[in-house]
Amino acid sequence: MSCCPEQSHGFLESGEYSPKGKIVNIDGLDIYHIGQGEKCIIWSYDIFGFNGGRTREFCDLLSEKGYQVVLPDYYRGEHVTPTDPNLVPFLKDFSYDNKLKADLDNIVIPFAKKNGAKVFGSVGTCWGTYPVIYLSSYPDFKAGVSMHPSHSRVADIHGENEADLLKRVKCPQLFLSANGEHPNCLKGGLAEKVLGDMVTIVEFSDMIHGWTTRGDLADEKIKRDVRKSFSLLVDFFEKHL
Repeated sequence: MSCCPEQSHGFLESGEYSPKGKIVNIDGLDIYHIGQGEKCIIWSYDIFGFNGGRTREFCDLLSEKGYQVVLPDYYRGEHVTPTDPNLVPFLKDFSYDNKLKADLDNIVIPFAKKNGAKVFGSVGTCWGTYPVIYLSSYPDFKAGVSMHPSHSRVADIHGENEADLLKRVKCPQLFLSANGEHPNCLKGGLAEKVLGDMVTIVEFSDMIHGWTTRGDLADEKIKRDVRKSFSLLVDFFEKHL
Protein backbone atom coordinates (compact mmCIF):
# COMPACT_ATOMS: atom_id res chain seq x y z
CA MET A 1 0.00 0.00 0.00
CA SER A 2 1.27 3.48 -0.90
CA CYS A 3 0.05 7.02 -0.52
CA CYS A 4 0.80 7.65 -4.22
CA PRO A 5 -0.56 6.06 -7.40
CA GLU A 6 1.77 3.74 -9.29
CA GLN A 7 2.36 6.40 -11.93
CA SER A 8 3.81 9.32 -9.97
CA HIS A 9 6.66 11.79 -10.15
CA GLY A 10 9.61 10.94 -7.93
CA PHE A 11 11.74 13.14 -5.72
CA LEU A 12 12.74 16.48 -7.20
CA GLU A 13 15.74 18.37 -5.91
CA SER A 14 15.01 22.00 -5.06
CA GLY A 15 17.76 22.95 -7.51
CA GLU A 16 19.22 26.43 -7.55
CA TYR A 17 16.17 28.12 -6.03
CA SER A 18 16.98 30.08 -2.85
CA PRO A 19 14.02 30.19 -0.44
CA LYS A 20 13.16 33.66 0.83
CA GLY A 21 11.65 32.73 4.17
CA LYS A 22 13.20 31.64 7.44
CA ILE A 23 13.16 28.48 9.51
CA VAL A 24 12.22 28.76 13.17
CA ASN A 25 12.19 25.93 15.69
CA ILE A 26 9.44 25.76 18.27
CA ASP A 27 9.48 22.93 20.80
CA GLY A 28 11.44 20.72 18.40
CA LEU A 29 9.28 21.46 15.35
CA ASP A 30 10.91 23.29 12.44
CA ILE A 31 8.62 25.73 10.63
CA TYR A 32 9.38 27.48 7.36
CA HIS A 33 7.76 30.90 7.66
CA ILE A 34 7.34 33.71 5.18
CA GLY A 35 5.06 36.70 4.81
CA GLN A 36 2.89 38.52 7.26
CA GLY A 37 -0.68 39.58 7.79
CA GLU A 38 -4.03 38.35 9.05
CA LYS A 39 -4.59 35.88 6.20
CA CYS A 40 -2.49 32.78 6.73
CA ILE A 41 -1.96 29.62 4.67
CA ILE A 42 -0.83 26.42 6.40
CA TRP A 43 1.04 24.40 3.77
CA SER A 44 1.41 20.65 4.30
CA TYR A 45 4.05 18.93 2.21
CA ASP A 46 4.16 15.64 0.31
CA ILE A 47 5.70 12.31 1.25
CA PHE A 48 9.20 13.61 0.40
CA GLY A 49 9.11 16.02 3.32
CA PHE A 50 10.43 19.42 4.26
CA ASN A 51 13.14 19.86 1.62
CA GLY A 52 11.57 18.35 -1.47
CA GLY A 53 10.67 19.87 -4.81
CA ARG A 54 9.10 23.28 -5.28
CA THR A 55 7.28 23.37 -1.93
CA ARG A 56 9.11 26.37 -0.48
CA GLU A 57 9.04 28.15 -3.82
CA PHE A 58 5.24 27.85 -3.83
CA CYS A 59 5.16 29.17 -0.26
CA ASP A 60 7.23 32.17 -1.32
CA LEU A 61 4.98 32.84 -4.30
CA LEU A 62 1.90 32.75 -2.08
CA SER A 63 3.50 35.24 0.30
CA GLU A 64 3.95 37.62 -2.63
CA LYS A 65 0.16 37.54 -2.99
CA GLY A 66 -0.20 38.98 0.50
CA TYR A 67 -0.41 35.85 2.66
CA GLN A 68 1.49 34.74 5.69
CA VAL A 69 2.58 31.16 4.92
CA VAL A 70 3.53 28.49 7.44
CA LEU A 71 5.13 25.18 6.40
CA PRO A 72 5.57 22.78 9.36
CA ASP A 73 8.07 19.91 9.28
CA TYR A 74 5.72 17.31 10.73
CA TYR A 75 8.20 14.52 9.92
CA ARG A 76 10.98 16.31 11.85
CA GLY A 77 13.70 15.90 9.25
CA GLU A 78 12.66 12.47 8.03
CA HIS A 79 10.93 11.34 4.85
CA VAL A 80 10.25 8.16 2.89
CA THR A 81 9.65 7.32 -0.73
CA PRO A 82 6.35 5.89 -2.02
CA THR A 83 8.04 2.51 -2.65
CA ASP A 84 9.86 2.27 0.68
CA PRO A 85 8.94 -0.98 2.51
CA ASN A 86 8.73 1.07 5.71
CA LEU A 87 6.23 3.52 4.21
CA VAL A 88 3.13 2.23 6.00
CA PRO A 89 4.62 2.06 9.52
CA PHE A 90 6.21 5.46 8.94
CA LEU A 91 2.91 7.05 7.95
CA LYS A 92 0.96 5.32 10.71
CA ASP A 93 3.07 7.28 13.16
CA PHE A 94 1.66 10.52 11.70
CA SER A 95 -2.05 10.04 12.11
CA TYR A 96 -4.06 13.07 13.18
CA ASP A 97 -4.73 11.72 16.67
CA ASN A 98 -1.20 10.42 17.19
CA LYS A 99 0.87 13.48 16.26
CA LEU A 100 -0.70 15.97 13.87
CA LYS A 101 -3.36 17.32 16.22
CA ALA A 102 -0.82 18.19 18.90
CA ASP A 103 1.51 19.86 16.39
CA LEU A 104 -1.29 21.87 14.80
CA ASP A 105 -3.18 22.85 17.95
CA ASN A 106 -0.24 23.47 20.26
CA ILE A 107 2.50 24.79 17.95
CA VAL A 108 1.57 25.62 14.34
CA ILE A 109 -1.67 27.57 14.74
CA PRO A 110 -0.57 29.43 17.91
CA PHE A 111 2.66 30.42 16.09
CA ALA A 112 0.69 31.80 13.16
CA LYS A 113 -1.69 33.70 15.44
CA LYS A 114 1.23 35.13 17.40
CA ASN A 115 2.44 36.50 14.05
CA GLY A 116 -0.89 38.16 13.32
CA ALA A 117 -2.96 35.44 11.65
CA LYS A 118 -6.73 35.66 12.14
CA VAL A 119 -8.17 33.74 9.22
CA PHE A 120 -6.72 30.61 7.63
CA GLY A 121 -6.58 28.53 4.50
CA SER A 122 -4.68 25.29 3.95
CA VAL A 123 -2.84 23.68 1.06
CA GLY A 124 -1.58 20.14 0.77
CA THR A 125 0.20 18.10 -1.86
CA CYS A 126 0.06 14.29 -1.89
CA TRP A 127 0.24 13.18 1.80
CA GLY A 128 -0.31 16.81 2.82
CA THR A 129 -3.94 16.71 1.76
CA TYR A 130 -4.64 14.55 4.82
CA PRO A 131 -3.91 17.47 7.18
CA VAL A 132 -5.92 19.75 4.85
CA ILE A 133 -9.07 17.68 5.38
CA TYR A 134 -8.67 17.84 9.14
CA LEU A 135 -7.82 21.54 9.20
CA SER A 136 -10.89 22.26 7.11
CA SER A 137 -13.04 21.27 10.10
CA TYR A 138 -11.51 24.05 12.24
CA PRO A 139 -13.68 27.18 12.61
CA ASP A 140 -10.92 29.64 11.63
CA PHE A 141 -10.23 27.84 8.33
CA LYS A 142 -12.16 29.20 5.35
CA ALA A 143 -10.76 27.21 2.40
CA GLY A 144 -8.70 24.12 1.61
CA VAL A 145 -6.75 23.20 -1.53
CA SER A 146 -5.63 19.63 -2.25
CA MET A 147 -3.17 19.17 -5.11
CA HIS A 148 -2.81 15.61 -6.43
CA PRO A 149 -4.62 14.47 -3.27
CA SER A 150 -3.65 11.34 -1.35
CA HIS A 151 -5.91 11.64 1.68
CA SER A 152 -8.05 8.72 0.47
CA ARG A 153 -5.07 6.37 0.56
CA VAL A 154 -3.70 7.88 3.79
CA ALA A 155 -7.06 7.48 5.52
CA ASP A 156 -7.04 3.80 4.47
CA ILE A 157 -3.57 3.36 5.94
CA HIS A 158 -4.84 4.76 9.25
CA GLY A 159 -8.01 2.69 9.15
CA GLU A 160 -10.13 5.84 9.06
CA ASN A 161 -13.47 6.23 7.29
CA GLU A 162 -12.95 8.81 4.56
CA ALA A 163 -16.64 9.66 4.29
CA ASP A 164 -16.72 10.49 8.00
CA LEU A 165 -13.66 12.73 7.59
CA LEU A 166 -15.26 14.58 4.69
CA LYS A 167 -18.48 15.08 6.64
CA ARG A 168 -16.47 17.13 9.17
CA VAL A 169 -15.31 19.62 6.52
CA LYS A 170 -16.82 23.05 7.08
CA CYS A 171 -15.27 25.19 4.32
CA PRO A 172 -14.98 25.16 0.50
CA GLN A 173 -12.49 22.75 -1.05
CA LEU A 174 -10.55 22.75 -4.32
CA PHE A 175 -9.13 19.45 -5.58
CA LEU A 176 -6.53 19.58 -8.38
CA SER A 177 -6.39 15.96 -9.47
CA ALA A 178 -4.08 14.28 -11.96
CA ASN A 179 -4.78 11.34 -14.23
CA GLY A 180 -4.80 8.19 -12.11
CA GLU A 181 -5.72 9.72 -8.76
CA HIS A 182 -7.91 7.79 -6.33
CA PRO A 183 -11.49 7.69 -7.71
CA ASN A 184 -12.76 9.38 -4.55
CA CYS A 185 -10.89 12.54 -5.58
CA LEU A 186 -12.17 12.65 -9.15
CA LYS A 187 -15.42 14.02 -10.53
CA GLY A 188 -18.34 11.84 -9.52
CA GLY A 189 -16.36 10.33 -6.65
CA LEU A 190 -16.87 10.23 -2.90
CA ALA A 191 -15.76 13.82 -2.31
CA GLU A 192 -18.46 15.19 -4.61
CA LYS A 193 -21.06 12.87 -3.12
CA VAL A 194 -20.30 13.95 0.45
CA LEU A 195 -19.34 17.60 -0.01
CA GLY A 196 -21.60 18.52 -2.91
CA ASP A 197 -21.27 22.18 -3.85
CA MET A 198 -18.54 22.67 -1.24
CA VAL A 199 -15.95 20.97 -3.45
CA THR A 200 -14.62 22.01 -6.87
CA ILE A 201 -12.63 19.35 -8.70
CA VAL A 202 -10.36 20.27 -11.59
CA GLU A 203 -8.86 17.31 -13.43
CA PHE A 204 -5.51 17.57 -15.22
CA SER A 205 -5.71 14.73 -17.73
CA ASP A 206 -2.18 15.27 -19.09
CA MET A 207 -0.57 15.10 -15.64
CA ILE A 208 0.41 12.31 -13.26
CA HIS A 209 0.48 12.49 -9.48
CA GLY A 210 3.01 14.96 -8.06
CA TRP A 211 3.28 17.30 -11.02
CA THR A 212 2.84 20.61 -9.18
CA THR A 213 5.84 20.31 -6.87
CA ARG A 214 7.83 17.48 -8.49
CA GLY A 215 7.23 17.64 -12.24
CA ASP A 216 10.06 18.70 -14.57
CA LEU A 217 9.37 22.22 -15.83
CA ALA A 218 11.39 21.49 -18.96
CA ASP A 219 8.26 19.66 -20.09
CA GLU A 220 6.02 22.36 -21.58
CA LYS A 221 2.80 20.61 -20.56
CA ILE A 222 3.95 20.33 -16.97
CA LYS A 223 5.07 23.94 -16.97
CA ARG A 224 1.66 24.97 -18.33
CA ASP A 225 -0.27 23.03 -15.71
CA VAL A 226 1.95 24.08 -12.81
CA ARG A 227 1.15 27.67 -13.72
CA LYS A 228 -2.53 26.87 -14.09
CA SER A 229 -2.68 25.10 -10.73
CA PHE A 230 -1.05 28.01 -8.92
CA SER A 231 -3.40 30.45 -10.59
CA LEU A 232 -6.42 28.38 -9.53
CA LEU A 233 -5.07 28.16 -5.99
CA VAL A 234 -4.60 31.93 -5.72
CA ASP A 235 -8.03 32.67 -7.19
CA PHE A 236 -9.63 30.24 -4.74
CA PHE A 237 -8.06 31.89 -1.72
CA GLU A 238 -8.86 35.37 -3.00
CA LYS A 239 -12.50 34.30 -3.21
CA HIS A 240 -12.82 32.60 0.17
CA LEU A 241 -10.32 34.23 2.56
